[in-house]
Amino acid sequence: MKRRIERPLRLFTGLTLFTFVITHFLAHAAGLLLLPGMEVARRTLLWVWDTPPGQALLAGSFVTHAGLGLWALYRRRHLRMPAGEAWQLGLGLCIPLLLISHGMAGMLSDDLYNDPLTYPRAIVLYWITAPETLLWRQLLLLVIVWVHGCIGVRGWLMTKPWYRRRASLLGAFAMLLPLLALAGIVNAGWDAERRAAADPAYLEQFRPPPAGTPEAENRAALAAISGGVFNTYVLLLVGTLGLRQYRNWRARATSPVRIAYPGGRTVTVPRGTSVLEASRANGIPHTALCGGRGRCSTCRIRVTEGVDALPPPNATERAVLERMKAPRAVRLACQLRPVAPLSVTPLLSARDNGRTFAVTAPMDSGRELAITALFVDLRGSTSLAAERLPFDALFIVTRYVQVVTDAIRKHGGYVIAIAGDGVMGMFANEDDPTEAAASALRATADLWRDIEVLSRDLAEELDQPLAFGAGVHSGLAVVGAVACSEDGSLQFIGDTGNVAARLEEMTKTLGATVVFSDAAAELAGLRQLENLERREVAIRGRDGTLGVRTVQRQEDLRALLEGAGA
Repeated sequence: MKRRIERPLRLFTGLTLFTFVITHFLAHAAGLLLLPGMEVARRTLLWVWDTPPGQALLAGSFVTHAGLGLWALYRRRHLRMPAGEAWQLGLGLCIPLLLISHGMAGMLSDDLYNDPLTYPRAIVLYWITAPETLLWRQLLLLVIVWVHGCIGVRGWLMTKPWYRRRASLLGAFAMLLPLLALAGIVNAGWDAERRAAADPAYLEQFRPPPAGTPEAENRAALAAISGGVFNTYVLLLVGTLGLRQYRNWRARATSPVRIAYPGGRTVTVPRGTSVLEASRANGIPHTALCGGRGRCSTCRIRVTEGVDALPPPNATERAVLERMKAPRAVRLACQLRPVAPLSVTPLLSARDNGRTFAVTAPMDSGRELAITALFVDLRGSTSLAAERLPFDALFIVTRYVQVVTDAIRKHGGYVIAIAGDGVMGMFANEDDPTEAAASALRATADLWRDIEVLSRDLAEELDQPLAFGAGVHSGLAVVGAVACSEDGSLQFIGDTGNVAARLEEMTKTLGATVVFSDAAAELAGLRQLENLERREVAIRGRDGTLGVRTVQRQEDLRALLEGAGA
């Protein structure tokens, strides 16, 4: 199946099923209003799924999504994967086993009672008639379906620029809805018990038909069909596992491919294995935030040997590479399936057993990270030096530089360069770029306060308080250590630092102390920016304009950070 068809089809069917689950859970939660309220909610929320088009859409989505799950299992060259992926795949493969009997319960009700399975009938069946088996099976199905769906939806949304700002709200919804559904089921069960105790005839309307009647024979026939469907799915699952093992054995025996990694590590994998699959199968850390679906570029690699023998990129990979204007030697590890030996270098840092690798690679194999750059420059340093003996001026500048660098390091930043009275700081957090951006702004606020304290301490040495300008910008940069001997200096390459320096220059013409870009504000999750003036500015060496905010008073910056919880 073409991947460009498979991915949107998987997304569409998955979202269809997830929408059904949400409406189903909301109807369950209505059990808090007792059985009559629960039934009203079912008819209101689930009516569309009871129509012929709704039933066809739901059944088609379920069969297609389950089939795509088996296909995903077959396509995998190995079963080593991140925990989230493993849970999503494993739970997804378990759902049909539990759902087959659940669906047959509805069919039995339709056939035996000539009426859809109402909630009063379902609650009596699951809570009173056979709670030791049916109830726990349904509750287990509820949990598995919800966890599987949430993992899939999160994988889809995490590449959206707005997701981080809404993640907490969505997480609260993901926790609250199943708890309300469970509470509704329990409350409805208690209501059924109360009704049965008050009226012994209440349960009679839900009794199964007596043996020997046509209805009982139909019930047995449907139970046999349910067992047959269950066994068929089990055979498909076992057959898929067997076929992929045979395929891997054959490919390994007839057409292996060698992949060399930095540090002298070389692995041999069957032809048709992606570079990302090769990394994971052999325990080599390799970043892939979207799970290897081609929805991001975090798994990108640079091919250092074997470029000429690379297969052309597929449509998914080509779209990402064109968007990032990648050179010919840069490819997506999740999409590249080499057919000849090659050597590769991952371009993003990865994790190994929960530990993040330090960024110490040489620049020609550096790591691309989302960073926030802070550039700070002292105002009037020329006149400061001209009016004093060299060592006196050096003392003041040294104290100033110490204040700035201490503030950067205090908030987890790196001091990249010190040129006279200009200090460049970098804030990077692979797991949480939002925290890095917020830390850069917190460092800016702290150094503002500390420079004012320094001015008071040096009041006898200064004609006027020390003044400075600061520029803050967020963006992608290649980070690594440039070494001319055994010692190395951490650096980043890209225009993020250049833009921060240009913003610092603009503080003079804009009459501000701090200028930060909209990109930094958005990444840091800042809200309530109305009190700060916004400008569209042209950056020398860049096309177009950049949105920025200007800060004249230290109190405004601190209030902004406190309001955002940064």
